[in-house]
Amino acid sequence: MRLREGLWWSVLIAGIVAIAGYALSQLGTRNGGVRLPTSTFLERSGRVVSTRDFDGRVHIIGFFFSCCQASCPKICQAMQELQRQLRDTEVQLVLISVDPETDRPARLREVAASLRADPERWWFLTQVEPNSDQLFAWIEEGFGPAARPKQLSWYYAPQRGWDVAHSNRLFLLDRQGHIRDSELVVRLEGDGTPVFVVDEEAVNRLAEKARRLAGSPWFPVRWLPTLNVALNAISLVLLVCGFTAIRFRQVTWHRRCMLAAAAVSALFLASYVYYHWHVGHTRYPGEGWDRTVYLAILASHVILAAVLVLLVPSVLLLALRQRWATHRRLARCTLPIWLYVCLTGIVVYVLLYGLR
Repeated sequence: MRLREGLWWSVLIAGIVAIAGYALSQLGTRNGGVRLPTSTFLERSGRVVSTRDFDGRVHIIGFFFSCCQASCPKICQAMQELQRQLRDTEVQLVLISVDPETDRPARLREVAASLRADPERWWFLTQVEPNSDQLFAWIEEGFGPAARPKQLSWYYAPQRGWDVAHSNRLFLLDRQGHIRDSELVVRLEGDGTPVFVVDEEAVNRLAEKARRLAGSPWFPVRWLPTLNVALNAISLVLLVCGFTAIRFRQVTWHRRCMLAAAAVSALFLASYVYYHWHVGHTRYPGEGWDRTVYLAILASHVILAAVLVLLVPSVLLLALRQRWATHRRLARCTLPIWLYVCLTGIVVYVLLYGLR
């Protein structure tokens, strides 16, 4: 029994060390990839707008250029539909020109007028000083390599309006300026000579996500991820203290610590469900092998957390009924799982948001 228990704890400790090491190695890459880097733009009104002005309000951001003959008209059509669906919310729509040399404020005013864009709720932005290379680098840094526009004229000489390729995604930002989700709202359809069409289902999904994110719940949802990781950390400390107490036969302190850990974990569960009810799924910002590792950690965390929903009340009930032998046997299985879930909850937060 002691050998099996020692092996169980050895595996847990090795897993904790490996996961914590991986999380620390990712701090430098994840912290800058979620929040948009600071930059300034000109709105069609001529007003200077900073990306820090995005804070405090939910935004939907897309890219276009005024003389585009490819997907841009459909992106504008999708934004018009979002303006209609979200007219009773405070969601801010933003289109950023990827052709800053041509799209100056006067030109953007013409485009906005043709689309009947609300000047307060739908911004059209262009660079203050046109510099396409700088703009494209900013887009890549903030929205990912796949979103970086490309000057097709570097490869051949297309006609005007077909010379810049850019993402057909619309990105959803929360009140802290972090990208929460995105939807591919324009796609190619048809054989032979495909045409660009608006994906109405994607537009509807994005509108629903934005509406939920922009809702006015009784508690500000932007604080909940930080609250949740704090609750996980508190539970982790209480569990370690409770385990230490029982090893030294301090039964009273063991009981206090474990009951407190159960209460904090229950509060975490309520906060977690509340947050995702309003925000929905939070996408991991990376791609490649690190995304695979993140999803593996997340899957193990969620599955074992679901198991804990049954294990923890059972262990507490056995203690309440003073069935100590069965309580000890079940607790030996429950405690390592509980510790792992608390730790991986912290790791998931670090990988998604970094330390801020």
